[in-house]
Amino acid sequence: MKYLSLSLLLMIFFFSCKNDKTIDKEDFVVEESVQDYVKYAKGFSIETFSDYKVLTISNAWKGEKTIFQYILYRNEKPLGFEDAVFVKTPIKTIACLSLTHLAFIDKLNQNKSIIALSGCDYVSNLEIINRIKTDKIKEIGKEQQLNYEMLIDNKPDLIMAYGIDESSKKNLTKMKELGLSVVLNAEYMENHPLGQAEWIKFVAAFYELDSEGDSIFSLIEKEYLELKKQVAKIESKPSVFLGMPWNGVWYMAGGESFQAQLLRDAGANYLWANNEEKSNFTIDKEVIIDRAIDADYWINLNSYTTINEVVACDTKFSKFKSVKKNQLFNNNKRLNISGGNDYWESGIVNPQIVLKDLITIFHPEVLNHELFYYKKLD
Repeated sequence: MKYLSLSLLLMIFFFSCKNDKTIDKEDFVVEESVQDYVKYAKGFSIETFSDYKVLTISNAWKGEKTIFQYILYRNEKPLGFEDAVFVKTPIKTIACLSLTHLAFIDKLNQNKSIIALSGCDYVSNLEIINRIKTDKIKEIGKEQQLNYEMLIDNKPDLIMAYGIDESSKKNLTKMKELGLSVVLNAEYMENHPLGQAEWIKFVAAFYELDSEGDSIFSLIEKEYLELKKQVAKIESKPSVFLGMPWNGVWYMAGGESFQAQLLRDAGANYLWANNEEKSNFTIDKEVIIDRAIDADYWINLNSYTTINEVVACDTKFSKFKSVKKNQLFNNNKRLNISGGNDYWESGIVNPQIVLKDLITIFHPEVLNHELFYYKKLD
């Protein structure tokens, strides 16, 4: 589904024979474009012209106001767009700085295009692991310690990065100065699980697989909404909270975050649903103990695998209803030997499977489904 818009490209021609300063109508070139339909994602847009596309990112990381533009072209570079990054498409090779990028590429069946990666040890995708083992994919280090020499030697058609703060701009600038084409992927900033998954349209554009990206997302959306509908009329909504202290700080998902949205759609009563944060917020442990002691479920407990480990963290947890009833579930069922968690890799493009897991946890009578990303703590 698409809607039409008009983008005006002003071309001023200077004619020495003209004595007046007027500009004729012929001096304006009006080029029609198509604004690609983006339904859930708020952080990007795609505008398609006859010979190129304009991809715009408006929310690269929390608090960032800079608008990032990427011009995708097949033949000749369009005029203008001085601050934009130009990318010749379709790309054949790519380097990824986040494992979440792999899931989009895998869905598009383009794993062979990956030639470099940050965090090879933590990959869950078996096909990509095999390519790493056969040296077809190189490790390029962490974002703050990238192996720029390796990137220059291999020179991928595209580097897909992400931003978290102002330091990210320095890395982007350095790669640009080295003649490398780098773009940001800000899927993690979306506060709806379908909004995160919809970034497959953004990634697909670089491979000129727009229709495939649209089709894949439509199937994801359809299944997600059908699952949501199955529990929408259930009146009994069990209470739930999530997380564990990390270095003495408890990070709770904001009430407007993608995790809170998943819990709502799974038919659960999230204890912090009225919070207005779109990302995590910090909260005192004593507040958690006071408010969550009677919660029916406790999920997403960092790396914990047993109830004994949880209680050992604080003996007060033994008084929790969820602990007494053995209703603790963690999203680390698909953990690899190095600690990589497939929930944070492929889960980004499988919100329908995550939702199916959560519905099975909160309303086990609804679906006949074996947990995929989640498991019950022993």
